[in-house]
Amino acid sequence: MNKKFKRSFQSLEPIYALTERFFSQESIDRLHLFPVSFAVEELFTNMVKYNADGQGDIQLSMDRDGSVLTVSLTDFDADRFDVTRTPEVDTEEPPETRRAGGLGLHLVKRMVDDIQYRHSGRETCITFTRLLAQEH
Repeated sequence: MNKKFKRSFQSLEPIYALTERFFSQESIDRLHLFPVSFAVEELFTNMVKYNADGQGDIQLSMDRDGSVLTVSLTDFDADRFDVTRTPEVDTEEPPETRRAGGLGLHLVKRMVDDIQYRHSGRETCITFTRLLAQEH
């Protein structure tokens, strides 16, 4: 399943609806819905927020191959920003002394089984997988 969405926070509701529909069509256990939706939301909103001047839509792709769910978000007009190389967040440190930013990506990395980043020309693609056979 592939669908392009406008580079806008208003696209989040249709993205949630599409994710729900995909889970239903593929009979994916709903225990995976929150982590996948959270990861998609975080990655999509970062693409919108930090590349507000980017041109064109952002593509969301979802595919199930047995017990592996693969989700990709592609921004066709983006500067390089490798989400796999963001620094770890010390969640034990008090919020008032913690460095601002990065908590969302930190959580995404904990909720998915693998995350990959690819950038070529002006195109960025972030792909994550979630193993559906095991409980998280």
